[in-house]
Amino acid sequence: MKDNPQNSRPRFRGLSWCHEQYFSFFIPIDWQRIERPDGKVGVIYIPPGDDADTFYAVQVDDLGTQVTEEDLPDLETGLLNGISQLPASQIETRSTSRTGQLVELEAKYTYLENGFRRKRWVRMLYHDTRQIIFIAQGKSEAVYQYWLPMFNEAMMTLKVHSTKPAVPG
Repeated sequence: MKDNPQNSRPRFRGLSWCHEQYFSFFIPIDWQRIERPDGKVGVIYIPPGDDADTFYAVQVDDLGTQVTEEDLPDLETGLLNGISQLPASQIETRSTSRTGQLVELEAKYTYLENGFRRKRWVRMLYHDTRQIIFIAQGKSEAVYQYWLPMFNEAMMTLKVHSTKPAVPG
């Protein structure tokens, strides 16, 4: 990232299709994939030349039960309570929705960590018995804004599914 992010934008060099058992999305080809250090199902991508505090991450948890639209109020309360536990957190936007059997919660917020005001965009999708969390985070609000075109690409192309999609060809 350049020193003055307000006057620059990241360059698209191409996209790679991340396609896993329960999720898929497009991510810039020059972002580095790392495995989750917690051993959970999912992935983490970090941009080139940046530190690990800026990332796009996915985490999958099997809840053992189907989530329905009736669960939305409790899920939203849980999400908001979780965000409020973060130091100096401020929620910018939040929403809930249901499309068919897919239940979704989304929030954009900032919080303090290690002296930085981080910005995060979270989409939590509930599919079958799984909670699939997609997180885009900038190590600062300026870094988040710089990488927002790339975060948008990943967030707007994500899909959830039960079987790993085949590579077309």
